[in-house]
Amino acid sequence: MNDTHAAALMRLYTDLGARPAAGEVLATAKLGIFDVLGCIVAGVRTPTATKVRDLVREQGAGSGAAILGTREVAAPALAALANGVAGHVLDYDDMSSTMLGHPSVVLVPAMLALGAGRGASGAEVIRAYVLGFEVNSHMSRTLVPHHYNQGWHSTSSVGIFGATAACARLLGLDAAGALNALAIAASNSAGVRGNFGSMTKSLHAGQAAEGAVRAAQLSERGFSANAQVFDAPGGYFDTYGKNRDPQALPEGGALEIEYSGIGIKPYACCGAGVAVIDAALDLHGLHGLAGASIDAVSVVLSPMAASIMPFHEANDGPQAKYSLAYCAAVALLDGRGGLAQFEDVRVMQADVRALVKKTTVRADARMASGAGRFGVEMTVRLAGGREVFTSLEVPRGHPRRKLEEEKQRAKFMECAGPVVGERRAAKAVEVIDGFENLARLGELIELLCPERA
Repeated sequence: MNDTHAAALMRLYTDLGARPAAGEVLATAKLGIFDVLGCIVAGVRTPTATKVRDLVREQGAGSGAAILGTREVAAPALAALANGVAGHVLDYDDMSSTMLGHPSVVLVPAMLALGAGRGASGAEVIRAYVLGFEVNSHMSRTLVPHHYNQGWHSTSSVGIFGATAACARLLGLDAAGALNALAIAASNSAGVRGNFGSMTKSLHAGQAAEGAVRAAQLSERGFSANAQVFDAPGGYFDTYGKNRDPQALPEGGALEIEYSGIGIKPYACCGAGVAVIDAALDLHGLHGLAGASIDAVSVVLSPMAASIMPFHEANDGPQAKYSLAYCAAVALLDGRGGLAQFEDVRVMQADVRALVKKTTVRADARMASGAGRFGVEMTVRLAGGREVFTSLEVPRGHPRRKLEEEKQRAKFMECAGPVVGERRAAKAVEVIDGFENLARLGELIELLCPERA
C-alpha cells in the first residue's frame, strides 16, 4: 500500500469532516453515543469514579465542562477524565472488533468536554464521532491483534487517537493542525492489560479522553509535534506495533463503522464473559435451572478469551467482571447478568462462591475467536447426574446478533434512571433518538445530570 499514515490520517480528517452521516453510519454512531452515555451516568456512583472526582475537585478545576450524573463541572480535560472513568468502570460499554477495545468510552467523554462549550450541535458531534471511529480503525488495522496480544489495552492506547481527531474537528482545526494533535497524542498512548480487574482498567479510558482533549487544545495553541512520528523509524508504529505500513480499507471502500459495526453489551462484564453469560442463560431458560442443585459446571472457550479474563475466584466486583467462572455461576444462579450481578455484595455471597469452586474453565484452540466472536461450550451437571449442554459462537449484542431496540432502551434506563430520575432519563432517550437534529449539546447534557436542588 503506497501511502503514509500521515497522508491517510489527513485524508480521513478532510473527507469525513465534511460528510454528513446517514443510513447505517448514522444509526451506529447514535447507538454508540446512546449506550455509553447511560454507562457514564451509571458509573458515577462507584467508588472508582468517586475517587477520580475527588482528585479533580482537589485540583481546583471548578469551571468548564459537565461531569455527567452530578452537578459538578471541571476544566475540559479533567471532565473528560472523570466521565471516561465513569463510563468504563462497569465494563458495560460498547466494543469494536477491529479495535479489540471500547471506542465510545474514549470518544464521547472527550467530545462532551469540548463540544458543549463550543456550542456544538448533534450533527457536528455525530460527524466527529464517525471521524474518530475511523481514525481508531485506521490505527487498529495496522496494530491489532499484535499490539493487544503484547499487553496493550487498545481502548486507551489506540482510542486516544480517534478521540483526538474528534476533538480537533470540534475545535475547527485544519488537517495539518489535526495531524499535529495526533502526533502530540502519540506520546500519551498508554494502558496495559495487566491492570484488568482493578480500578486502573477504567482509568485507561479516562486518561485517553483527557489526553485527547489536551492534545487538541495544545495543537490549537500552536504547540508542535513531529508530523512524521507515525511513519518514521523509531516512531509510533515501530514502537507499539509489529509493522509500520498502513493496511487496506474494508472491502468495497466501506467505512469501518458500517463494515464491522459496534457490539452493545447486554451484560456488565468483559466481552469474553458476555458469551459465557449468554450460554448460561440459555441453559437456565431452556432447562428450568432456577433453584436447581448444580454439582459441576464446565466452560470451554478460546485461549484468547481465557487470557483476557485471568481471575477464577473473585474478591470484588471489578475482579468478577474478569472471572469466567463467576460469570457462568452468577448467570446460572440468578438468570441475569446486569449491574446487580457484579456488585461487591453479590460477589461475596456464599451460593455464588460455592458454585465458582465447582466450575472449571478450559482453553481450547478449536473454539471460535476474533471479529467479536467468543466461542463457548458449557456443560452443567445437575444433582442426580443429569447433564445439560449448550454452545454458541456469536454472543448477543454482536453486530451480527444485534440487541433488540427495547433491550437497548431498557439498559439505558437501568443505567441512568436511578441517578438522574426516570423522567429525565426517559426524556434523554427522546433527545438522543433525534440527536442529529439537536441544536446544542447542552440540552442533552442537562438531562443527564440530576435535578437542581
